[in-house]
Formats: sequence, C-alpha cells, structure tokens
Amino acid sequence: MAENINEGKEKLKNGFQRFMAKIGDVIEDAASLEVTTFTGDFTFKTRQIVRSGVDKFEINNVLKGMAIENQTNIKLIAYTIINIDADVSTIVKSDLSESDTELLKLHTEMMQSSREARKATINMVTNLIKG
Repeated sequence: MAENINEGKEKLKNGFQRFMAKIGDVIEDAASLEVTTFTGDFTFKTRQIVRSGVDKFEINNVLKGMAIENQTNIKLIAYTIINIDADVSTIVKSDLSESDTELLKLHTEMMQSSREARKATINMVTNLIKG
C-alpha cells in the first residue's frame, strides 16, 4: 500500500510539473504578439501546410517552402510585433493600393483580436495561479 501511495505522489508531482511547464509556455508565448499580413499569388502543396497529419495551416511551413523554391511573388503589407513591455514595432508597405489599404484594415483588426485573446490567456493563467 505504501508503494501505491508513493507511486500516486510521484504521478501527482510529475503532473504538476508538466502543468507548470505548460503555464510557463503560455506566459512565454504571451510575452510578444506578432501579426504579419502578406498579399500575392502563390500556390503550395498540402504537405507544406499539414503538421503531423493534423489539418492545421502552418504558414511558416508554406513560407519556408516558397523560399526554398525561390517563389518571391508575395509582398508584405504589414508586420507588427508588440512585446509585453509595450514596445511596438510596425512595418507597413509604402504606396498602398486600394486593396492593400483593405488588407491593412484587416491587419489592424487581427492585431486587436490577438490583443484580446492574449489578455484572456493572461487572465486565465493569473486566475489559475491565484486559485
């Protein structure tokens, strides 16, 4: 019976350590927020966007594949990074066309949505820690 109790304690300890590690990952991920908006015509193969057999769009895989294949027909419209200490950097394409301006509006909306999601994540972690 003492062996079962020790085994249970060890499982609880390991589970708690994994839980705290995941919270650490969430906090680290919330430390910065990045939104990148591209425009252009490009094609890609399904294997470029599927990760581990899960149908999840992986833009980094697509961009990496395009760079390897020297497909340079996409253009950056805007890139924004916001760090947790409130430092903000934004790059916006000059000479925006009318359609680029619409994409910039979408970029701004995505930034707001991402901020709200990050705030909700931080609140969730804070509430978990407080108990």
